[in-house]
Amino acid sequence: MASDRQSVASPSINWSLFCPSVMQQRPGNVGQRRRLWSDKVRQAIAGIFWLQLNPADRLQEDYIMAEVGKQATALLPNLAKQWQRLRLVCHSPASEERLKKEYPKAEVIRTDLGLPKEPERILKDATAIYHVEPPFAHRQAVMGFNMIDAAKKVAEEGTFKHFVYASVLNTQLRKMIHHDQRLQVEEYLMESELNYTILQPTHFMFLFPVPPMLAQEHPIYMANWNPNIPFSFLALGDLGEVGAKVLNEREKHYAAQYPLCSDGPLNYHQICGMVSQEIGKQIELKQKTYEESVQGFLMRLYGSLDVDAESIDAVERILLYYNRHGLIGSSNICEWLLGRKPTTWLDWMRAEIKQIKQQQHH
Repeated sequence: MASDRQSVASPSINWSLFCPSVMQQRPGNVGQRRRLWSDKVRQAIAGIFWLQLNPADRLQEDYIMAEVGKQATALLPNLAKQWQRLRLVCHSPASEERLKKEYPKAEVIRTDLGLPKEPERILKDATAIYHVEPPFAHRQAVMGFNMIDAAKKVAEEGTFKHFVYASVLNTQLRKMIHHDQRLQVEEYLMESELNYTILQPTHFMFLFPVPPMLAQEHPIYMANWNPNIPFSFLALGDLGEVGAKVLNEREKHYAAQYPLCSDGPLNYHQICGMVSQEIGKQIELKQKTYEESVQGFLMRLYGSLDVDAESIDAVERILLYYNRHGLIGSSNICEWLLGRKPTTWLDWMRAEIKQIKQQQHH
């Protein structure tokens, strides 16, 4: 299969990129219970990608992708070097309009994966899927199970080849609800008899707010947890390269699990110190109270504090866990997959600052 792909002279790609609705539902007024993620959060969290191939025609390879945020921005440039045709599937009219502008040659489709038959419909005739659930989605594990079931049905028809699941680092840490749910999805996938690869990214570097640190005369960073606790970090560009490598090489990565870290462990005192030195201003580091952190997370995710108990539990538990334990891993696997040293926090920050300053001059 890999040799067939390499022999293609002019491959085309059909990406399907959609923004699934992340909604909270319980009895009562359904309209009042539905909560869409803010545009900012959708940009910060990855979604779901599909890869579709017509095995009967080696001159036409189609990828279908669905996404909620930034993983697509890192993955697409790496795949666009080889593939041409895109199908992009989104949830909102705003996303549909934006995608049509950014990818004028692509087919853009707007849909709602909250509808139970949508995974099966979109995965029809697909050969691979790159799947990520939003980390605090209501009934997150069920979303993963539904995708796996749809892929199994496609596989029974003889077309499906590869399920790539973008999970989270250290799913064994089950005190955090979203880790526990993704662990369940990993188990379900391993027992599905599908060919799979599990990617386990840690914290993304881009979540640190560099622009306001540059803009403020006396910058203040408000930490959501104990700033002395170390974390490992992943550069979005590194994940994009790894994701493209796994999708393109396919068989080489069957039955693999890849914990992905670019740099660390680092605590936020160290990070603020590095940023302070680069921007020439001392960043004052403060820690929010636990209640402030919980409320801030809920507002950013749902735009309201009136959300279901499961979503509140998930946010509360992750903040408690991070405040005591952090989240750390090794960069060795990422280095091996990339064939180079992963991006350091300092390198990422310098590139981010350079890009911001360039934009300010235009």
